[in-house]
Amino acid sequence: MSGIEAMLFDELEPGMLLPSEAELASTLGVSRLTVREALKVLAARGLVALSKGRRPRVLEPDSSVLSGHFRAAIRRDPGALLEFADVREALEIQAATLAARHASRSALQAAQSALDGMVEAAADLSDPARVERYHQCDVAFHESLALASGNRMLVFILEGLRDSLRQSFERSIQGHALRGRSVDAVLTAHRTVLARVRARDAAGAAEAMRGCIRDARSDLRAALDPRSNSSS
Repeated sequence: MSGIEAMLFDELEPGMLLPSEAELASTLGVSRLTVREALKVLAARGLVALSKGRRPRVLEPDSSVLSGHFRAAIRRDPGALLEFADVREALEIQAATLAARHASRSALQAAQSALDGMVEAAADLSDPARVERYHQCDVAFHESLALASGNRMLVFILEGLRDSLRQSFERSIQGHALRGRSVDAVLTAHRTVLARVRARDAAGAAEAMRGCIRDARSDLRAALDPRSNSSS
């Protein structure tokens, strides 16, 4: 499979067609069965599209494999959410920093719209539909900052972390309540991040995002071990 992967990553562009199974087998010195099985694996990874009677087509890379790894890790060990917070810190502080330098007017509006959605939904979090809306907008806010950064690699990675972000936010808001804190504090922290981005204050945006994730980490600890909250 490494020979086919080399073609995908080093030679071919999305939309292009791979050689036929017979040609690949001849070029790589393996059987057609080996090639067929390798292509199935690559298709499962979202790298090629297979259609009966047609040559495999190279796909645009997507973040589904990355998403699956993180989602599975958190499902197997909820404590991994604290490690995930460290990953978020590395990525999102950089996203906020770059957004403060490069955000367009439309990117800032997208972030503001997501924040407005959070505020609207937070008016009554006893309603499951509003809770759903709140988390959707929270994820959208963080994704919008990645888009505003202008860095395609950051966007790709954070898109792959969307499901894990959602899991993290759901547990974080539980811990926030256990700590006796109001959702207004979360909204204020998000407003501060966006205000620093709007002001083109890269250092301030980074510090504001660091504060967001620091608070989220405390909330996660409370959600994962409620005893620690009662003893503090």
